[in-house]
Amino acid sequence: MESTVLEAALSLPRPNGSGSAPPPVPQDAGLSVMDLIRSVQALRLLARLHAEEPTPALLDALRNAPVSRGPLALDRDDALQAAALLDEVVSDLPERITRRSLAPLVADFAAIHHSGELRACPTETPWLDDASRADAAASLQRWRGGLEEELRLASSDRLADDHVAVELMVVAALLDLGRPVDAVRFLDRHPLSWVPDFCSRVATRCREPFYAGVALLTNAHLDDLRDRLGDACGLPRPVEDGSDIRRRRRWAEGRFPRACSCDP
Repeated sequence: MESTVLEAALSLPRPNGSGSAPPPVPQDAGLSVMDLIRSVQALRLLARLHAEEPTPALLDALRNAPVSRGPLALDRDDALQAAALLDEVVSDLPERITRRSLAPLVADFAAIHHSGELRACPTETPWLDDASRADAAASLQRWRGGLEEELRLASSDRLADDHVAVELMVVAALLDLGRPVDAVRFLDRHPLSWVPDFCSRVATRCREPFYAGVALLTNAHLDDLRDRLGDACGLPRPVEDGSDIRRRRRWAEGRFPRACSCDP
C-alpha cells in the first residue's frame, strides 16, 4: 500500500482530540480557525504536488477528491480554470490508473524538478543574485528554526531547504501554529520573491496541462493568501515589491522571464 508522510500532513483536525489541534488565532487577526485550516490544507496539498512524482495512488486520491471541490478551490478566474484543468486531466485517465498511463506526467515532473530541462529551477537560490544568496540561506534557516516537527511531515529531509515544496510547508506550519503575521513576513521574504516566476515558467513551458494547472494554482493561492493575511493582520504589500505590475503581466513573465542561473 503506497503512502507518504505528506499524506499525514493533509489530515483535518479531529474534534475528539486526535490529530492536530486547531491553531490558536490571535484575537486581532480577523481570521477564523476554519480559514486557517483550509489555507494550511491547500498549502500542504500544493507542497505534495510539487514534492511527489505522480503515482497511481496520488492520482486516485485526486480523482476521489476533485481539486475543484477541495481546499484548492478558490473563487478567482485563474484558480477556477486551473482546478477545472486538473480535474479534467484526472478524469481522462483510465479507470485503473497505472504507472504506464502516468508516464507523460512523470516525465514532466522530472523535467521540472530533476533534469532542469524547462530551465525553471524549483529552488529559490538560482533566482537570486550572488550577493543575496548567503543572506537568503541564513534567513531561511532562521525561519525553519523550531519547525522541524512540522517540516518532517513534508519529507523535507530529501528536498533542498529552499525547494518550493519546503517553503510552502513553512508557510503552512506558521499558520498551523497560529502565527499569521510571521506567515506574511515569510511570504514576502521568500516564496513571493521567486515562486511566481518559477510558476510562470512552468505554466508556459511544461508539456502536460496537469503541471500547468499546478503552477497556476500555486501562484493563485500564494497571491490570494498574501492579500487575505495582509488585510487581516494590517500588513499591506511592500510598495517596492512590484506586485501590481506582476499581476498585470502575470503569465507574460513565462515568455520573458526573470533571470535565473539555470539558464545557459
